[in-house]
Amino acid sequence: MSSAPPQRQSEDGHTFARVIQFMINKAASGSIKELDGLCNIAQHWKPEQLLMLLPVFYHHLDPARIPDVVTSRDVRSIMLARYSLKGVLVTLNRVNHPRELTQPLQTIADNLISNWNRCHLWVNFFYRHFFASSNPARLPGLLITRSEALKLVVNMLMRMSLIGDPQTPQSLINTPSLHPIISQLWCMAVTSKDNDFLTEADKVMGSKEQGAFQEHMSYVVQACLDVDHPSFTSTLIHVAGGIRAMASVAFKYIRNIRCLYRKKVVSGQSIDDTTSCDSVFGVPRWQIMLINCFGNCANLLFVTSQQNCALREAYIDRNLVAIIIYTLRDLCQLSLTLQHDDFAKHVKKAFEDALGYIALLMGGPVDDLVAVICQALRARFLPTILQAHTCIPGADAAECLNALLITALRSYLTFDKVLRIAGSELDADEKSLDAIAQRDTDLLQAWNLFKKDVRRFLDLRSQIPAASIFFDRQCAAVHNSDEWHPQWDLFQCARCTVARYCSRQCQNIDWDQGHRMACKYLKAAIGPNASRYIRRSLFLLAKIEDAEIQSHQEFISQLSVTAQAEHPEFKDRLVLEIDPVAEGPVDKFKFKPVSNYLHIFPEASERPWQVASKWHQSTGLHSLCLPPVLRIHEGYEITDQPNLLFSPSTALRMALKEHGLDARVNDSASSVYYTGSSL
Repeated sequence: MSSAPPQRQSEDGHTFARVIQFMINKAASGSIKELDGLCNIAQHWKPEQLLMLLPVFYHHLDPARIPDVVTSRDVRSIMLARYSLKGVLVTLNRVNHPRELTQPLQTIADNLISNWNRCHLWVNFFYRHFFASSNPARLPGLLITRSEALKLVVNMLMRMSLIGDPQTPQSLINTPSLHPIISQLWCMAVTSKDNDFLTEADKVMGSKEQGAFQEHMSYVVQACLDVDHPSFTSTLIHVAGGIRAMASVAFKYIRNIRCLYRKKVVSGQSIDDTTSCDSVFGVPRWQIMLINCFGNCANLLFVTSQQNCALREAYIDRNLVAIIIYTLRDLCQLSLTLQHDDFAKHVKKAFEDALGYIALLMGGPVDDLVAVICQALRARFLPTILQAHTCIPGADAAECLNALLITALRSYLTFDKVLRIAGSELDADEKSLDAIAQRDTDLLQAWNLFKKDVRRFLDLRSQIPAASIFFDRQCAAVHNSDEWHPQWDLFQCARCTVARYCSRQCQNIDWDQGHRMACKYLKAAIGPNASRYIRRSLFLLAKIEDAEIQSHQEFISQLSVTAQAEHPEFKDRLVLEIDPVAEGPVDKFKFKPVSNYLHIFPEASERPWQVASKWHQSTGLHSLCLPPVLRIHEGYEITDQPNLLFSPSTALRMALKEHGLDARVNDSASSVYYTGSSL
């Protein structure tokens, strides 16, 4: 009694196998109906069963059958290729995590890679003739709509972006014929104002969520990005319409992500409002989409900024630094409510990509790095960078990156503008920021050093008379030094770019009265790049220089004795190099022979140092034989020659000596004058 059912089941199984084999044979012979039937059946099969269908799905993708002009004779070949790609996509729908594949799934992925040279030519064909064409072919039996063509193209690109390895020839990055298509679809997904098209495109991507089309294309574009393959970036710029247009597209990309987040938050959609069909890991689908899109865009900015310096600067001009930070801050709030480990991987990658882009800019080279730092600080960089740490549990690399960014930011506090903005941010949120930083030892250490330098430099800045901070609004001539002028009424010395005058007559007078000697020292004190931020920070730098020497006199004296023993031939020609943001005296001070610093002056000789030394000693400014140099951090100093400034304290006093500013001591906020060993 018990043996009958298994026998019938076995017979049914054999019958089904014979039917499938019959369909495979007919499909291989060119039956469109049977090929479509296999696609429908395959949607319910296990990966092990799908392996038997792979040969027939790739059989009709012969590139030799691709027509240049579509005619009635080509209808069968085109329809067979259409259902073949559909079948390939059905098998690939199971390959969601390429790094965690079973043997059958790995075989499915390998089949796509080995047949990519056949597939991508048909992808190109369907895009050109049925999606991008303004007049697609209309022939009996040719049942391909624009939406179907879009679905085939984007999903094939999406699947290859998940599987293809950039190191192998069969990948998106190594398929330049598809780069214009990918670029056009991405720009269309980001910039299109056709709501009907976007809605239809999202449905084609198999999602009810707004932005699904954009998410798919973000993955595809990311798969084509590699620092060592700049050709795709060039195509992307060309398709977008140039450097500025590309920067605008990237800006819209991030803005769309932020707007969609705010729209969802305002609507009050939560995890509880989401059905199981609309969630992954128990997390609403739209939240994962936003996180992934944000990370992909941050990676786009990171890679293309490395490949094209003009594009990097265009991003900065478009305020992408600020909008990246604002969006990161929004997504931090979103991520705090999500605790699933699998979702944390998505969050970690997205945040590391975003922080990596900021770190790239802070490391330079950037045309106006201080402006970038100020832009970031005004966008609430400090609370965002600290808050991002709490959103990535167990992400050691991200925690380290946060601490490194705080440390890098500390290097720019010697710039007056950066210091003022950082001080304001610290005053506004210090208690809440301290609470966040307490959660990690490395982050807390970097944060405490940052706060310490901000408070120390602000205290020194407060000792500078207010008028001196706006020194560029006064005429440098002695007889006219008490008068204030609008900035546009003054012109600057073409050599040093520091001294400013209201007339040619005043400039001639000041030249004869002492600027002749001081000019080159002022020029050396602001460095070869003549940064306006250093010019406006000269009084602060001078104050920092004097304070460092006064606070560590005993250590400097001992260090000088040691240096003289190490360099007996330079015994009286040693220069003290000061790093104002180094943590301890050992790293803060170094004595080196003057020959190491000759490049600071155009003469490239010791004479400028000898002249400055005599003047330096005659004023009793410091006990040092030669004036010191100050190290300024701009970027990570990847060159062998860091940015070293000739003593700002000495240069300013030389410039202001004839004004009597070196002979009157008054540190009150109402005075303009300085003297002694403190500015």
